[in-house]
Amino acid sequence: MGLTDSAGPGTAGRSGRTPYRPLDLAPPAEVTDRFRAAGWWRPETFLDDLHRTAARAPERPAIVAERAHLPAGRRRITVGYAQLATYVDRFAGALRALGVAPGDPIAYQLPNWWETVALTLACLRAGAVAVPVLPTVRSHGLHRILDGTRARICVVPDVWEGFAHAEALAELAERLPWLRHRVVLGDAAATGAVDFAAHFQHTAHERTEAGLRSRPRGGQADRPALLISVMGLRDAYTSVLHSPNTLYANVSTQSSPDGPGRREGEVFLSTLPLTSLASLIYTVCWPLAVGGTGVHQDVWDPGRCLDLIAETGVDQVYAEPAYLAELVTAQRRRPRHAERLRLVLSGGRTSTPAPLAAELREVFGVPVLSVWGAPEVGMGALSGDSPQGGDGVRPLRGLEVSAQNATSALEVRGPSVCLATWQHGAPEPRATWEHGDGWLDTGDVAAADLHGGIRVLARAGTRTGAIFMVPVSEVEDRLLAHPRVREAAVVAYTDPEHGELPCAVVVPTARDRPPGPAELREHLSALGTAEAFLPTRLEIVGALPRDDGGRIRRGALRSWLARLRPGAPRPAPDRPEPFVRADRTEEPPQDAPQRVPCR
Repeated sequence: MGLTDSAGPGTAGRSGRTPYRPLDLAPPAEVTDRFRAAGWWRPETFLDDLHRTAARAPERPAIVAERAHLPAGRRRITVGYAQLATYVDRFAGALRALGVAPGDPIAYQLPNWWETVALTLACLRAGAVAVPVLPTVRSHGLHRILDGTRARICVVPDVWEGFAHAEALAELAERLPWLRHRVVLGDAAATGAVDFAAHFQHTAHERTEAGLRSRPRGGQADRPALLISVMGLRDAYTSVLHSPNTLYANVSTQSSPDGPGRREGEVFLSTLPLTSLASLIYTVCWPLAVGGTGVHQDVWDPGRCLDLIAETGVDQVYAEPAYLAELVTAQRRRPRHAERLRLVLSGGRTSTPAPLAAELREVFGVPVLSVWGAPEVGMGALSGDSPQGGDGVRPLRGLEVSAQNATSALEVRGPSVCLATWQHGAPEPRATWEHGDGWLDTGDVAAADLHGGIRVLARAGTRTGAIFMVPVSEVEDRLLAHPRVREAAVVAYTDPEHGELPCAVVVPTARDRPPGPAELREHLSALGTAEAFLPTRLEIVGALPRDDGGRIRRGALRSWLARLRPGAPRPAPDRPEPFVRADRTEEPPQDAPQRVPCR
């Protein structure tokens, strides 16, 4: 079970079965040799980068982290390379002291703290598989991830942003027989958990006899090291397995002087959660690979973020459009002099609105590149910095893509593609290089553009949300629990300022008494839905469009949402044409939807 036994996510093992060992999961030798010969893969890992810089420049900052809830004089914490290397060895020893063996999954749901970085690297040092969980995931989602991955240890804060993580984990523990230890950063005694500060930070495991004997395991560069859980994919959780080399390929394939590149000692900041794949790549892996610095902010505040950018000498910023829009507003209100800033990367799975990109260039005076990325591939493609360059993006070096027309599934193959995907309930992972000659279907829909790039037209299945992946099935089930909701669908729409956001399309039980947006948001919050997953828009309809099999036609709903305009009469979702005409306006039918923003 889990990552080292026979059963996959959500599946109980059976006696007598030969244990499945994903630690043996690796691409064919021919693929490894080819990617190493091209310089995209290597025999080393990010631990080698860490120790190399620690020996050459021990005091160089590896991490600058701002902790909003600490007193003013202690909020900004700087961890040098030598200090980080010591903590990584110490934390790895702490994991081994808790019985962690190579291949064991280690989950952690922590904010953007320096300890999160050190723990991620400690998992690699101990040969464990890191399982980062977004801080916004609540009890139901956490249980699914821990149960599906069979995590042996889970590390959480006691309370974060008003949510009692330690209590929630303690309540789940009896339903998680594979979970050996609960570890709490903060008040651990209240829930009988292992105290992170005492066991990890303040115990010098690296100086014990076992710690002195311990040596980094060889052959780690091509083995599973990171497991990312993707919510809302075909109404199930899917895990994506990456190796140090599939992560490194995001860096090694960057050669353009106008892009992120590989400039020695640069400083990187991302506004995304540190437990997201994008942030791990951009503010942990990338800085280590170039001997640079990752800058982190645990509570989002656009003004403080601008201060960090200016005061720590940030060279590059990666953010979703929603965050960048707030940075533009805050910079216009009180300009900061960010003299080292040279590049802004915008996007993820959603495109950057052209007006926002233009504002970013005007306000910050630096190039703005759009990014297409996915959990299966990391940073997959980048645009050029031209306002007239269209909305296409070009794949990174070495990444092959297959996208022909507007109905083509976006398939990828290359050095940054994950080792395997693992669907919840499947007996074992699906190895990328054992099926389809290394081609992996991302689930997105794309078409080739006229400039040799691709245009991403639609996202995978039910994946929704630009900043966080919204657990669509879970939110829909909770909407259906409202007494005045008969049917519900959660689909994505594109906001011109904030990018992709979730919309609730609801069929009320009584047409004359539909639920309101505030009422539904309160209902969802009461059932434990995180604020990041709450719909920001509500559409009331008479019926949901369905196919012959009775399944909701989500693509039709997304297209319909894209045609709607504020204040305009609402056509039914399955009508091909809107009711608004150039010469006159018709009255919508009785079952036409009503648009209610949830701002």
